[in-house]
Amino acid sequence: MQGLSVPTIKVNNDVIGIVPNTFKYTSGDGETTVRAASTGGGNASAVHTQDAETMVSKVMFNVFVTPDMIERVRDWKSEVGGNTLEALQRGTGDSKDFSIAFIGMSVTNDPEINAAADGVIEIEMAGDKLEQ
Repeated sequence: MQGLSVPTIKVNNDVIGIVPNTFKYTSGDGETTVRAASTGGGNASAVHTQDAETMVSKVMFNVFVTPDMIERVRDWKSEVGGNTLEALQRGTGDSKDFSIAFIGMSVTNDPEINAAADGVIEIEMAGDKLEQ
């Protein structure tokens, strides 16, 4: 079985070279809050609620600092709610192909440009819940 470790990342249909081992995501299923409701006599029962405010997908990854990448990040930032991101990895042997697509994405952080020999730009995007 092959692990998901070397996905191809496409932003707005362009393949992006990312820093290895930095891609991570949430599907946007939202957080569940569990609280105790008193039922009297020292007893309680759990009350479970979904937090709709957290029902957005998130994608995080790092890219190396290059003039081209700085321009791309600036373009992504300006496309509020208009970016798409795909993560793809071909399966080998008995492993299945992996493919997910995120739509309606915005760059949510203010990307910091670390101009150094090993400098990276951390990208955080959020958007529509991942449909699986």
